[in-house]
Amino acid sequence: MSQSVQNKFNEEIQAELIRHQTEENLKSNPVFREFFNQFNPSSVEGFIRHYSKRKALYMVRGEEFLRDEDSQSFRYKLIAEQGLWSIQQKKLFNLQCQWRAEQIQLKGIEHSTQFMLLSTHIQHCTLISPVTKDEVEMYRNYLCSEQAELVVHYDNWQDYEGFKAEYQSDRIPGVDAEIEEQVPAWYRYYDEKAGSAHFMDLPDIRGEKENRYRSIHRQRQLEKLKEDNPSKKLDDRPYLSIYDTELLESFVKRFEDRQTLRYCKAVERFQKKMDANLEVDAAIEILKTAPKAIPVSAHSDWRQALVQSAQRFELEQVSDLMPLVFEEYQFHLDNGINFTQRYLDRKREEYVSQLCEKARQQILEGRRILNEPENFRF
Repeated sequence: MSQSVQNKFNEEIQAELIRHQTEENLKSNPVFREFFNQFNPSSVEGFIRHYSKRKALYMVRGEEFLRDEDSQSFRYKLIAEQGLWSIQQKKLFNLQCQWRAEQIQLKGIEHSTQFMLLSTHIQHCTLISPVTKDEVEMYRNYLCSEQAELVVHYDNWQDYEGFKAEYQSDRIPGVDAEIEEQVPAWYRYYDEKAGSAHFMDLPDIRGEKENRYRSIHRQRQLEKLKEDNPSKKLDDRPYLSIYDTELLESFVKRFEDRQTLRYCKAVERFQKKMDANLEVDAAIEILKTAPKAIPVSAHSDWRQALVQSAQRFELEQVSDLMPLVFEEYQFHLDNGINFTQRYLDRKREEYVSQLCEKARQQILEGRRILNEPENFRF
């Protein structure tokens, strides 16, 4: 076992202990009661659960974030980790195509919106096989190809309708300027190398059935709204959200010590920096701090020349880190250690869970209106 993997193992144990202790304290300590009473009670439990994980991240990796806020190698490793999950996202998408065509059944999947939910915690999806060494090598080859894109944040991996519409369109992304590319470049590369493009040709049998029931439900709901307008007293207190950075920092400042607050700010600054970097400024910074001279290709726009050169360099760095990331991944699997869910994925999961429940109710209600059994066996 390499030292880096051993350190990762120790870090996971420490994080789980901190998470458990924090959650218990937030639930049982009366000092937090006054604060939580300001917010809608339906949001408090989720905040407690997510903040416990967030504090564990602060305490376990806060020092690293402080030390490495300006370290590009730290950033490349995070992107390499996302590359690993991109492999799993494509495998899940191919399953979605087959499931929609009613070629396969998948345990626990009742309706298509659930694929969006699985996407938010792809690290724990049991419907797909573990990442293999060959798949990692394919991804590394992709990173060295002309098709490669540096994916830092992408939150629409299972957008079946959007991808299908683009696939069936005569317009070509990158050639027809008016259309923005929907299908990830990695998906196109994977299909080309693995021969899986035919999945997009499969019919959406299941989706069409679902849309029929949901349309019937929406029509009935619209009719009822016109008939009556029931008044309902709502809890107008604001929702307590882990994703409100200002509120989160004020919570840490009020209830935690100064060191935890420093870690909190370092982690949140890093997230903000990842989101807000301007392309050209980021490219200049990358080229300035690179450990070797980076050739800049000729281009009619010097800005694009810098961006493309910086991207090529970064893709190389990410590719070089993929073997280490894969080693850590295998260690997690071998020892039954959970993978950490991305911050943005946790944020999306909260939203997509509501979409899933809404879709479920609409389908069942549509079947009830048609005097059909209220189940998903259709």
